[in-house]
Amino acid sequence: MPVIIREKRTISGTEYDDIKVYKTDRPLTRAAKEQADKLDVILEGKMTEILKEIKSLNIITLKNKPGVIKLWYEVGIRLSFIEDTKIIPAEDRKYVWRALYDHTKELRPGEINVRAEKRPENSHFAYCYYLSKYPWNFVKYAGNWTAWVEFFDSEVIRNDKRIIEWLGSQQQFANSSLQDWLRKLTREVRREFKNIDTRIFSEEYLNERLEEIIERVYPNLKKDKY
Repeated sequence: MPVIIREKRTISGTEYDDIKVYKTDRPLTRAAKEQADKLDVILEGKMTEILKEIKSLNIITLKNKPGVIKLWYEVGIRLSFIEDTKIIPAEDRKYVWRALYDHTKELRPGEINVRAEKRPENSHFAYCYYLSKYPWNFVKYAGNWTAWVEFFDSEVIRNDKRIIEWLGSQQQFANSSLQDWLRKLTREVRREFKNIDTRIFSEEYLNERLEEIIERVYPNLKKDKY
């Protein structure tokens, strides 16, 4: 199913802000365009609903302020509808991250940037979604929004989403007094796997290497057994 995004285009010397573009990796048929139009209406409704809920929580004012991580966490929770393959086929999800920008200006972190256009799976709303997969106590003690963006931005993590899943299993951080621990851990993960494609590793071996990093960075952290 194609996904509609809106782009600036210059046509016959005149610039237009909201030209509808159908993004897809498959042939664009008439039926596919009709499906995309229906999806566009669904996305508009979903984002309008999310904005209404966020305003009811009185956290929209956190935008661009300290503590904004709570806002983006709550937005991420409400983006779980994207998982429904009856609405959005998994192979087209990457384009939906960009399309979300077109359906709410108040929830945008800023202007649509190159990242959203070229790497939508590593853009703002995708990161909100990834963040919401962790328990809130785990998230808030790990670090601020910038620290989490640095984690998701890491090349090794962009290439191997298993590391995102692995981090969620490290509940010893949530149960300790250690705060703002994520940035230091992120730096060490980057250093450990510099110029290495971790996707060649088995999950067991990858997890072993990641556990070694934690023991090296935080040797006194008690490891909970699960």
